[in-house]
Amino acid sequence: METTTDYDTRANNDSDLINREAVIACTIILFVFGLAGNGLIVYGYARFRRLRTRTNYFVVNLATADLLLTAVLGAWIIEEIRGIPFDRSAKMFINNIDVLCFSASMLSMTAVSLDRYFAITNPLRYENTVTRLRALIATVIIWSSALVMFSIGVSRYVVKEMETPVANKVFMTTLTVINFGIPALIMVFAHVSIFRIALKSKSDKPDAIEMQNARVKDMSKTFKLSFNTLAILVPMAIAWGIFFGVTVLEAHCPTMHIAAHFSVVVGLLPYIAAAIDPIVYILLTRDLRLKLCRCL
Repeated sequence: METTTDYDTRANNDSDLINREAVIACTIILFVFGLAGNGLIVYGYARFRRLRTRTNYFVVNLATADLLLTAVLGAWIIEEIRGIPFDRSAKMFINNIDVLCFSASMLSMTAVSLDRYFAITNPLRYENTVTRLRALIATVIIWSSALVMFSIGVSRYVVKEMETPVANKVFMTTLTVINFGIPALIMVFAHVSIFRIALKSKSDKPDAIEMQNARVKDMSKTFKLSFNTLAILVPMAIAWGIFFGVTVLEAHCPTMHIAAHFSVVVGLLPYIAAAIDPIVYILLTRDLRLKLCRCL
């Protein structure tokens, strides 16, 4: 991850200096929006009991991971403004916070997808399938897995034998397959199933719909929530996919040259998604939006 996340915007001429200042300005905007948007989601969940649904439980997990990711962006902004690079230990820690946030984000998105899958495919048993205890256990598993990956990432710098190009290739490839490839397949399966059921319900005869009016109303709310969550899952999954795709490519092809501007854009993609996603979710989710508006 070093070459992707450790992009350097310091410059020797006026043109490059403008670019550096533009990048810093953009990152400050992303930092403010990321902090505010994800902070509002966490606050809304903690403040209003009605918002403490099982789906929102996993959404808050995602918002927490994004808050942590935003804090890393804040550290990078401080480093750039000071103009003094962090020492090796601090840089190692910050680099691997990306690993922690990536793992927690992808696993939280998988949990959201499975929650919506069970709610749509078997609504009558949803309450018994996705219980609060199971949601709590899933959260413990999510953060434990993320911490394991973080610890392995840190150990690459601490254990001398692991600080090799081969070890880096193995770690990055394993991380991407386990924490991106498999979760992405599960998310695609879950949402394809949801879309199939949504299309099937639209083709039902009007008489059948009228006979089950209350059930259809509940299902339409469930579908709407599923599409709201999909709106935040897709950008984040794409951002992390590109970010770690480039990172794995760099690990396997160390001599490959990547343009500085492209590296900066790729490095910022997860932060862009972390800043935009919570705002989109708040705007799309009526209950959350109304509750937060009353507080402001």
